[in-house]
Amino acid sequence: MVREIACECSERFEAGIDTYALFQEIKTYFESQEKRGVYCDIPVDYPFFIGHSNAVTLKWYASKWYKCKVCGCLWELDYPDFPAHGFVRKFPDGVYIERGY
Repeated sequence: MVREIACECSERFEAGIDTYALFQEIKTYFESQEKRGVYCDIPVDYPFFIGHSNAVTLKWYASKWYKCKVCGCLWELDYPDFPAHGFVRKFPDGVYIERGY
């Protein structure tokens, strides 16, 4: 019997992470999906923010990227550093596009 792996990408949405409880819930979800074989952890190779300050280029990178093995969706997680909030963003076609914040 072949067991088909299903994903929940179409049912999940982007979100700001403004509480520790929400952060733990989101982090646990993605880690559990990776263990199940639904998502794979891929290296973050592009910053979500590029800015300039006094001749210095600033680059801010997300904490994690996960790629869905079922539908190809790319998920970007930036862990909060309270009081600064974090976020989870969704790229349904699997292609990272800088959208600037």
